[in-house]
Amino acid sequence: MIKVFRINTGSCGGCDVEIAAAIESSTDLAWAETPESADALLLTGPITASSQPAFQALYDALHHRVPLLAVGRCAIDGHPFGRGGVAAQAQEFAGRRLDGCAPTPSAIAEAIRQLVVEQTL
Repeated sequence: MIKVFRINTGSCGGCDVEIAAAIESSTDLAWAETPESADALLLTGPITASSQPAFQALYDALHHRVPLLAVGRCAIDGHPFGRGGVAAQAQEFAGRRLDGCAPTPSAIAEAIRQLVVEQTL
């Protein structure tokens, strides 16, 4: 079972709904109770100024153990909200990026699986 923890840093909620659908429709995916117990961290939202310090602290604490998947266009580069996402951060964030507004549940589930497989290699 792959355990997933979602981090919303200011999204519209569209990707969050699709992530929930991906988890609920998959037999091999489940919600993690805490970021530390997750096999994958899923980022949604453009990383607003108010969410950036908390996201950075979580990423710094876990990125060596738990891979990050930026889900949706705004998590990647802030579109349509303007600048933002992992592309606008001073630090390069490791992990994968899944484009779309919003990506489909099947694309999200497959990206999670690939992310976790890559982490174990």
